[in-house]
Amino acid sequence: MLRVLGALNRAQATLVFKVIASVVAVLAALGVAGGYALFSAGGSSEASTPEAQQRLELIGRMLQSSDPMVLVGGGAGAGLVVALIIIWLGLALTYLGLIALTLGVALPLLMFDATKDYGVMAIGVVALTCAFAALLQGMRLVFSLPGPIFAIARNVLAEAVRLKLSVVFIVMLVLAMATLPQVFDSDNPLRYRMQSFLQYSTGGSFWIIALLTLFFSAGTVAFEQRDKTIWQTMTKPVAAWKYILGKWLGVAGLVAVLLAVSASGVFLAAEYFRRLPAFGEYAPYQTHSGDVSEDRMILETQVLAARSSVNPGLDFSIADERFDRAVESRIEQERLARQEAPGWRPPMSETNRWRTEAFNEAVQQFLAVEPGRGKLYTFEGLGSARDSGHPLALAYRVDAEGNRPDRFYQVSFMLPGNVIVTREIGLGYTHTLEIAPEFIDPQGRLVIQVINGKLVPSGGGLAAMFADDEGLIQQTMSFPPGGIQISYSAGSYHMNFFRVMGVLWVKLAFLAIVAIFAATFMSYPVACLVAVGVFFMAEGAGFISSSLQVYSVKGNDGDISMIKVAVASVSHAVSAMFSVYSDLRPTARLVDGRLLGWGDAARGVSVLGIASAILYLASVWIFGRRELAIYSGH
Repeated sequence: MLRVLGALNRAQATLVFKVIASVVAVLAALGVAGGYALFSAGGSSEASTPEAQQRLELIGRMLQSSDPMVLVGGGAGAGLVVALIIIWLGLALTYLGLIALTLGVALPLLMFDATKDYGVMAIGVVALTCAFAALLQGMRLVFSLPGPIFAIARNVLAEAVRLKLSVVFIVMLVLAMATLPQVFDSDNPLRYRMQSFLQYSTGGSFWIIALLTLFFSAGTVAFEQRDKTIWQTMTKPVAAWKYILGKWLGVAGLVAVLLAVSASGVFLAAEYFRRLPAFGEYAPYQTHSGDVSEDRMILETQVLAARSSVNPGLDFSIADERFDRAVESRIEQERLARQEAPGWRPPMSETNRWRTEAFNEAVQQFLAVEPGRGKLYTFEGLGSARDSGHPLALAYRVDAEGNRPDRFYQVSFMLPGNVIVTREIGLGYTHTLEIAPEFIDPQGRLVIQVINGKLVPSGGGLAAMFADDEGLIQQTMSFPPGGIQISYSAGSYHMNFFRVMGVLWVKLAFLAIVAIFAATFMSYPVACLVAVGVFFMAEGAGFISSSLQVYSVKGNDGDISMIKVAVASVSHAVSAMFSVYSDLRPTARLVDGRLLGWGDAARGVSVLGIASAILYLASVWIFGRRELAIYSGH
């Protein structure tokens, strides 16, 4: 047996075998893409009835993704690249044997419902592990170019596999990506399962890789100084800029491999979820009524999308005189309560907070609709959506009566041309209403009147009925901030996904240079503490910015607290320093189906790139002035 395995191992390393296997892999990829194209062409010709054709057009208009042929072709191309890497590494038969062994274990598990999840998990773990090993070897080939920079980068990859710390994080990532799709309750609507999966898989994998990046980046520099192994490198000699660049390049390559593996798992699992039946469907995209279910509509137009959203415009601004009067009234009340002399003025931060509170209260009133009454909401800047011809989605969430689960409200929408749509909706949930682009006027405006109740004919006109069949009267309803908005397709979900992953890699590369910079002049524990602190500040900058809007610098006695003033000053500085990092929010955009445009991505990448370059130059300057390779004679 060992003799046979040895012969197979020698065979897969020969040039003839690699050439033949490469040809087979290319033909297989072409066969998959070509076979799908023929199958799609044959299937499309069978949809001959008008009802079937109309339904196919509706689904095609609803989907906001790229052409399935492009997806299949891209998947076949990516699989071909991985296969060629494995073949030319001389591991083709090894991987085939591992795949056969995995299928031999997993297929029996897949045959029974009780063990089906374990079979899927086994296939996922092996697939992700094999992909990681192949891509890591491919990255080593990329770093096989001559020169000390690539030699250091290549050594970083070897060190990542050798260190137990890195292996722990890598195993955590693989297991999490393989098991996560199996933990969501199938009784929940498909759109909620998809959003939860995208949130936990993308966000969780980013945090695992980020922590690995911080600890490993600091360790790969600090450990060499601690163990004096850096002597072998710096006495070559190797310039400080080459050493730092090689370290960063190696970590960035490792991060790219891990992110590629996790992104592939997320992408494929999302496509798997997409093809499950949604609420109201007996099969994917199939309903008994022939219509598209609301769950499917929201999934395809609000989650698996790259959409731009427009909130209703306000007919007032925070600079209006009404808020000046509100602030002056508040100042007078505070003066009388404190028994201050006439002309007393509080700190500017306090008056700004009072103005913001008055403005937010006015916004809440603008988003509230009394029972039996209506309110006009104007959405502007929809010219491009009108020209595209694609339908718009009005997403709305109604809050009332503490969002009781047993209460349903009737809400009417009056569109231009007196087109009325009435819906009975649950409270506290997001609903959608598809709107044709023809309702947008030539100036790119869409005016919608929202009525709290059901519009019924009355005396030659219309009246709002706001009581249900049981006589329960509807109360004042309100939309939360962002709870009513028009969204429209502004790009492809797949391209948006890849842009998000690209921005995540840039963020991880920035964290790598932060940790390397700290490790150039700090011990490993201190460097990790500093790097993790920067990471938490960057990730929490958005939360800090929103919290500062309601933060008060007053103490319990009503006087200005210098400690709170100091906290506010530091918080403002942190929020401003990492504002671009936090404003990107790639994971949140992906989960919400919002577009991460090329402009926003380029702006964020440019700022993080400049910050990384500054930290790199600082690291070189500090590292070049350290005495690292002086032998004391003892």
